[in-house]
Order: sequence, then C-alpha cells, then structure tokens
Amino acid sequence: MDMPTDRKAQDVDALKEAMKGCTIAIATDYSGLNVSEMSEFRTTLRENGIKYKVVKNTLFKIAADQAEMPAIKDLIEGTTAIAFGYGDEQVPAKIITKYVQDSGVELKIRNALIGDRTFSSDQLKELAALPGKEELTAKLVGQLYGQLAGLVHVLNNPLVRLARSLNSPSSGLVNVLNSRVQHIS
Repeated sequence: MDMPTDRKAQDVDALKEAMKGCTIAIATDYSGLNVSEMSEFRTTLRENGIKYKVVKNTLFKIAADQAEMPAIKDLIEGTTAIAFGYGDEQVPAKIITKYVQDSGVELKIRNALIGDRTFSSDQLKELAALPGKEELTAKLVGQLYGQLAGLVHVLNNPLVRLARSLNSPSSGLVNVLNSRVQHIS
C-alpha cells in the first residue's frame, strides 16, 4: 500500500501514536453529527483525556499493521471515528454512552476493542452501566470497615463485662459503707 503524500504519512503516524498505550478503542459512526455537535463532543472527550480521531479506513489499516495491532482493524467499517482511551477502560465507555444519552446526538457507537477482544455496542453499554473501580473500591472498604468494627466490638465485649464485674462489687461495697455512715450520722 503506497502512501504518496507526506500528509498521509503524518496521518498514519498520528494514528499509530493514538494506538500506542490505548486500553480501549471505541468505533463510532459520526455521520449524523453536525459541525457544532462534533466540536462539542470532541471537547467533552478531550477534557477526559480521550483522543477522538476521524479516520480514513485505508490509512487506519496501515497504521494498525505498523503498530502491530491487527485486531484494531476490526473496528473499521464505513464512516468511522475512533475514540482512544487510556487508563481505566470503563471511563471512555461511560463518558461516550452518557454523552449520547444526555445530548440526543445522532452518534452511533459501533463496537469497541479492549485488549484483543472486540465488544459490540450493547456490550459496551453494559460495561458503561457497571459501577466504576472507585465506587467498587469504596464499597469494599466500607464493607471491610463494618466487619472489622463488628469484630472489635465482639472481642471487646467480654473484656468490658469482666471490668464491670470486677468493678461492681467494690462500688457496691462503697455504696453500702456510705449508706451506713449516713445512717449513723
């Protein structure tokens, strides 16, 4: 496959750079977006560290081959733009799904690639609906804290009862002596 122009070579290099280190690539059909909607969508993605590239299929396939990522070529079909996410795979899925729902734009999520596995649009929506890592971690910490607090209470309870039992006769004796002293005086 020949790349006759420097511009095409630069486009391939930019795509290879976007592919490098991406944890998720989400293919979209942007043909239903007007210019202002596309601009707003790109801004939302950029604010969240997601690269969004409109791709030419042939150049994308060349970049995928050069980046040694053959599985990513499965995302290409027709008019395509790819959202490249880095870090938590769920974040781009959540952001794009929420944006499409909230804004009502005509952006079609086609499929996604995580690692070497391709996910359908429906599977991506299911991924987006799951609680995030931070939320799950917070729930786990809360559960562990509750269990540990209960264990501390169970372990301390016999000691507290023993201390009360040992303290109880002496305070009872003091009360009896005080009442006798008051009775005598």
